[in-house]
Amino acid sequence: MNIFLIGSGNIATQLGSIFKKKGHKIVFVYSPTLSHAARLGKKLKCKYGNDSKSIVNHPADIYLIAVKDDAIKAVVNKMPALKDQLVVHVSGATDIDVLKKKFKNCGALWQVQTIILLKNTKPIPVPVVIEASNKEAEKKLKQLATAISSKVYSLDSKQRRVLHLGAVFVNNFPNHLYTIAQSLLQKHKLPYEIFHPLILTTAQNGILNPALAQTGPAKRNDKVTMNAHKKLLRKGNQLAIYKALSKSITELY
Repeated sequence: MNIFLIGSGNIATQLGSIFKKKGHKIVFVYSPTLSHAARLGKKLKCKYGNDSKSIVNHPADIYLIAVKDDAIKAVVNKMPALKDQLVVHVSGATDIDVLKKKFKNCGALWQVQTIILLKNTKPIPVPVVIEASNKEAEKKLKQLATAISSKVYSLDSKQRRVLHLGAVFVNNFPNHLYTIAQSLLQKHKLPYEIFHPLILTTAQNGILNPALAQTGPAKRNDKVTMNAHKKLLRKGNQLAIYKALSKSITELY
């Protein structure tokens, strides 16, 4: 299929590279910032530009909107009212209605994975969630999704929002806590690598049964230990986070 790529950031680069590798053709990369469009266009060896009229001048089967969630509506407003082509956004939290109001054939395609993969990160199979405005659009979207993953789930916008919220809890929040822990250890000149096995074991337990795997002073309601921890943190956001999470764990158990 011929794909017109709208966006030039991490997700656009990732998806554009995957689809090209799987035999799809990227016909054009559009970005309002020409240098960004050029960088990705050259990488994908296709035409590029920052003129919104290029959508009309470079016809495609699929128009893939790979921009920040809060920019999707503005992009849609600038696009012409396409007839039969499929228009897709790649957001986990954005309702399909933002596209339905303008396009007959539209959908959402969301990788349930962080868009930042560090150099030493090992690639693993990533599930993909799709939603389409009709059966014809869904058939084409599934064909595109299978280029990314063998695990494709058809969910509606509400289900996708719940899934996206869950992803924040299992990905964004824990990663922020890792950052806090790393900062704390660096402050006291302790090696962060000591935590590597603990992080991996916690993730493995989280896959199997997180409720059963919970340990720590908050679960035991060990106030002596928790008070000692609070003294190390003193004031600020880190102390507030520690108190909030400890309270949540204690109340749950």
